[in-house]
Amino acid sequence: MSRIRSRKCGFVRRPGKALIMVVLMLPALLAVMLMVHDGSRVSSESRSLQHMADVAAMTAADELFRDEPSSTAIAAAEASFAANDDLGNATVAVNIPPTTGEFAGSDRHAEVVITRSLRNYFGGTLQLAETTPLTVRAVAGYEPATVDAAVVVLDQDPPPIRLLAALPIIPSLPTLIAGCEILGAGRVTVDGAVIVNTQWGGKDENGDPAGVSLGPPYGLACTPILPIAKLEASDIRVAGGVDRPLNYRDLDNQYSDVLCANCRPVPDPLRDVPPPTVSADPVNVVDTHYGGRTIVSLPLIGPPVVLNPGVYEWITIATGNIVFNPGVYVIRGKDPLTQLSLTILAANVQADGVMFYITDNSSYSVLSPGVDATDGETHPGNLPLLDVLPSTVINIGVLGSNYSPLSSPGSPYDGMMIYQRRHDRRPIVLVQENLLGPGTIQGTVYSKWGHLLLAGKGTFDLRLVSGTLRILALLDVEIDPVEKLEPAYDVYLVE
Repeated sequence: MSRIRSRKCGFVRRPGKALIMVVLMLPALLAVMLMVHDGSRVSSESRSLQHMADVAAMTAADELFRDEPSSTAIAAAEASFAANDDLGNATVAVNIPPTTGEFAGSDRHAEVVITRSLRNYFGGTLQLAETTPLTVRAVAGYEPATVDAAVVVLDQDPPPIRLLAALPIIPSLPTLIAGCEILGAGRVTVDGAVIVNTQWGGKDENGDPAGVSLGPPYGLACTPILPIAKLEASDIRVAGGVDRPLNYRDLDNQYSDVLCANCRPVPDPLRDVPPPTVSADPVNVVDTHYGGRTIVSLPLIGPPVVLNPGVYEWITIATGNIVFNPGVYVIRGKDPLTQLSLTILAANVQADGVMFYITDNSSYSVLSPGVDATDGETHPGNLPLLDVLPSTVINIGVLGSNYSPLSSPGSPYDGMMIYQRRHDRRPIVLVQENLLGPGTIQGTVYSKWGHLLLAGKGTFDLRLVSGTLRILALLDVEIDPVEKLEPAYDVYLVE
């Protein structure tokens, strides 16, 4: 009975194997726990370091995108890393260009390598490896986001501008409702990218709000007289929003992903072009002063009037046969009657290999350009410019005139047709009427903070860079430059 009772009550004596097993396994269990803990710390720290490397690489690429020197980009990346390195015991190396990988040698990319030794609890406890070395790497750079550009509108927040009536061919136009406006009764087709920095509001490609407000004013607007008016381009990129996404199509007149709103503004593609001086281009810029010229002569049958490169107070051509010899024409004043700097109306003009430099600096000299040389990237400020006369009015199509840009490889002005002082905000007006035969104009028109109005119809071999832009399509207008501007770029993390 006692044996049976002992079994029922659980009093049978057994060896202490379980206790012995637990004692023996405790170190192994502890080691596993430490290894798991260390592994988790390594994984977490690696992710943290990778994030810091990514941010630092993007910071450096951002500086390169803004055309800052590599030393500035490296300093910015190091400062970004220092601000995020909580432990303070890591080292960072910033390489521009990268030294390894797919983008080695590219000055558009920055490589960031971060190293740190992480102390191991497991190693310190069991006398194994005291630390785990961690190394992370990131590469960022700026890459093309569009095709090569034909139109670039630079002013992110332009002032209100109302163009005053100028001579018989330019009526007064209302205040801008967009940084870039497409007006008229025809389609505007651009073989290349249209890039608009204006951050005014509207909608994005999906119809959602974009820019700084709902609009108007808009970043880009198509305000047709007839419903057929549209903007068609290879790429359409705007920092703000548009009035109606369906107004913007690809070159096949199809609504597609050609429109991109809420995009990053781009730098001025012509930011490095200096004001014309003899030292910058001794071949095409000459220090000869001609004063002001007003020309009224017999059209068609009259002898040609020949003008030569140099410095002018104004050039006003009403009628006649005019020949501009190749070179750079600096115009630094205004006609006292019209208050315009360059006016070409009903004349047969042959201007081959020519660049016009327009400035509101009456003391401009090709030997010492004065304030024009200090304009740089600075913004002239948004003064209340409500009523503005143009600096330039050119009627291209009358009597079959032809304008081609300076052709001088190696010159900083090669390919430029009209270059207006950066801080001169006066409008430039180009009109193609085709009254007595087609005229042509080619080259780059550049007015960094000014307004540009292109009115008429036909095909233009032009590259347009201006603060704001209006295209008034009397019928279909095609902008089809043979040579294009650089594309828009965006900053990407690529490795």
